[in-house]
Amino acid sequence: MPRVSAKKKAYRASKAGSDAIAYMGAVKQCPCCICGKAAPSSAHHCTGDGMARNDLNTIPLCYECHQGDRGYHARKGTWERNNGKDHSYIPATRKLVEELCGIVVAYKDHRPYVVSTGQ
Repeated sequence: MPRVSAKKKAYRASKAGSDAIAYMGAVKQCPCCICGKAAPSSAHHCTGDGMARNDLNTIPLCYECHQGDRGYHARKGTWERNNGKDHSYIPATRKLVEELCGIVVAYKDHRPYVVSTGQ
């Protein structure tokens, strides 16, 4: 098992970290936003157009659309020509996660954060 840095351990133990883990878990329970294949999905981190990697900027992708032969990580240019920018699916994903799980994401200083975990 890979070693986890002290910084990552501290983040995961924080409220922000546990909220992000809950959010990604909810994203994985959504159908693929590209082909509609039923859950479970992978939580793809959107980083295009200079976006910083953030666990709350994730979208649900099935294995084939994420890492398969024609998936985002195999053929990003072709994938984007066919489907658009990955980050364009974030708003619909957040709406679906809110509807299904009650997890609400808002922004403060241009950074996403969890407002409500629906618990």
